[in-house]
Amino acid sequence: MSDVIKKIILFFTPYVNLFEWKVDLFFKHIKSTDSIFTIKRKLLELMQKNLIIVNIWMEKKYKGYIYLTKKARRKMYTDTLKIVEKFNKFRAENPIEKISIDIPPANLEKVILLAQICEFLKPGKYYEYIETSSFGKLLRDPDKQKLEGDCNQIVTLYTYLYSTKFPLEDLQIKLLPEHVCLHFHGIDIEATSGELTKYEKFDHILPVTEIISTNLLDLTDFREDTQKISEHVFVKSSQLAYAISSLREIVSKNLNIAYHNLGIAALNTNNYETAVFYLSKTDDKESLKIAYHNASVYFLNQKNYTKAEFYADKTGNFDFKNEIKKSAAAEEYNNLAKKVANIKTIEQAKQHKYTYQKMLDLAQKIGDESLINNVRDILNKL
Repeated sequence: MSDVIKKIILFFTPYVNLFEWKVDLFFKHIKSTDSIFTIKRKLLELMQKNLIIVNIWMEKKYKGYIYLTKKARRKMYTDTLKIVEKFNKFRAENPIEKISIDIPPANLEKVILLAQICEFLKPGKYYEYIETSSFGKLLRDPDKQKLEGDCNQIVTLYTYLYSTKFPLEDLQIKLLPEHVCLHFHGIDIEATSGELTKYEKFDHILPVTEIISTNLLDLTDFREDTQKISEHVFVKSSQLAYAISSLREIVSKNLNIAYHNLGIAALNTNNYETAVFYLSKTDDKESLKIAYHNASVYFLNQKNYTKAEFYADKTGNFDFKNEIKKSAAAEEYNNLAKKVANIKTIEQAKQHKYTYQKMLDLAQKIGDESLINNVRDILNKL
C-alpha cells in the first residue's frame, strides 16, 4: 500500500495510523468464548509493537473520554517519542554498573533497564502520582509538563519503556489490594515510587497482558469529560476484560453486570428477544421471569400468538400459561369467527370446513362449552 493511499484512508477514518486500525480490529473480533491462549498471544504481539497505542485506543473505545480526538492522540504519540528520547538520553548520562540485589547474570541487563526506568520516572522531576488518572495525562512532553498517572497508568508506561529494548513476556504484574506493580523474576518494580522491592503479601501474579484488563476495569478519571457509553460498548469492554483475564471468576462479575444492564435496557424498549438473550446469561432469574412475562403479554397484544405462548411457557407459572393460552385462543377464535360471520347457507359453510374445525379446536382450548356446542352443530351439518 503506497503512502498516498495510506494517507487518504487515514484521512477518512477515525484512525491516526494503521496500527490503531489493527488494534481496533483485534478488540472488535474478541469474544468471551475465544481461546484465552490465542487472545493473549495476539494481544502480547500488539503490546510489544506499541503498548501505548493499544492502551490509548482501549481508553477511547471503552472509557468514552471526549478529549481523545484524532488530533490529541496524534500529539500523544509524538510526545511518547519525546519521552523515549528523553529516557534514552537519561540512560546514557546515568549508567548503572551493578544492582545491590542478587540476580542471575543473564537478567542483569534487564534489571538495570528496569532500575533506570525507576530512576527516570521517580516522582519529582518528570512524574507525579495522581489517583484515578486517564492515560493521556502521562503522555506529555517531559520538557514542558510533568507526567501524571496512577498505579495502572505508570505501570503501563514502565512496561512500554521496557518493551522498546526487551520482550514483554519477561514481565508480569503483581496484584495487591487496590494496587498493581510490575514483577520480574522475583523482583517487584513499584512504579508509583520508582523502587525495586519485594512484596511478601499479594493477591496474584499474572501475565503482563493483564495490565490491559486491569486498565479496562479501572475507574474513569472524574476530571475528564466523557460521552455516554452505550450498553453494547459496556458489554463489549466487559467481554474483552473477561476474555483476556486469568481471573475470570472476578471479571465475570463485571460481565454479569454488563449483560444485566443491556438486558434491562432492551426490556424497557420492548426488545424482548434481546432482553431474554442477555438476561439469560446473568444470575438474575427474577428479571428473566419478568422479561418472559412481559414478552408474552406484548406478543399477545401484537396478535403474535405463537410467540405469546412460547414466552408464557418459559415463565414456569402454570396459571399464567393457561391464561395466556386461553387469551390467545380467544383472539384467534374471534378473528376466524369474523371470517365466517356472513355465511348464510350450508353450501357456503362447506367451503370453510377447515375454518370451523380450527374454531372447534380453539373453543376447546378456551374451555367454553357454548362455543364448543355451537361449532359442533355447524360441523355436524356439513
